[in-house]
Amino acid sequence: MYLKLLDLHTHIDKYPETEIKQILDRANRVGVAGAILAGTTVKSSNKCVALANADDRLFASVGIHPMEIPITDMESHIQAITELVLTSNVVAISEIGLDKMLGAPDFKKQEDIFRAHIQLAKTTNLPIIYHSRESYPYILDVLEDEEAYKVGGAAHYFQGDVSTAFRCIDSGFFISIAKPVLRIPQLQEVVSKIPLENILIETDSFPQPFKKNRKTWTEPRHLVDIVEKIATIKGITTTEVSIQMHCNLMNLFKDKYGAMDKILNSHPVNPVEFD
Repeated sequence: MYLKLLDLHTHIDKYPETEIKQILDRANRVGVAGAILAGTTVKSSNKCVALANADDRLFASVGIHPMEIPITDMESHIQAITELVLTSNVVAISEIGLDKMLGAPDFKKQEDIFRAHIQLAKTTNLPIIYHSRESYPYILDVLEDEEAYKVGGAAHYFQGDVSTAFRCIDSGFFISIAKPVLRIPQLQEVVSKIPLENILIETDSFPQPFKKNRKTWTEPRHLVDIVEKIATIKGITTTEVSIQMHCNLMNLFKDKYGAMDKILNSHPVNPVEFD
């Protein structure tokens, strides 16, 4: 059976535009039809929208990353993101969230701008794809307090434990699994324990010059590796995994997904032949 895949969360907007096309072409050759770009600032969100407008294998999500929040004038930045959502074909609010990494911006300011993004998502009926580093379980308290379940979304690049995963699901969010599942036993346990109906997949692709061999840089084409690993953990076929990913994307994006899927299926992609 043939089925095309969609990368839920990437930063390939950080590449030169000529290289983005090559990255997408490589993805298409293994059955990955497209990718969602995640904005991290007002400037990068605008670029994500522009790239999505230029290549319909790409879709844009917009937002301000907790490590990138402005020191002053947060209101104008949120207003800029709001205007971008209202005037563009944006499919999600991302990359937003909370981060307690050493040197991170003031946590109260992070929370304020995170809550503002959640309110924007609810106003525009867009899902939230959120970032959490060292901020569980508090980030779920915020999401629940803001009734974010009304739009739902996904826990981006999830690396928590099983109990945290189930609480995310109970809060209305999918668990987005990336390449760490190939090597981290805790994530493999999460995948084994939670229902396939609550899983999405992503690569979080971005330029990785710290890797000397360019061929080893993570790209959307590596979604296939993640599908294969999930199938192995679950003891099912890759066909079953890929079909459920398609269904889960439909549940996440709701009315928007019909148009997204139609665009993706209009491209001459070489779908992966699954077992």
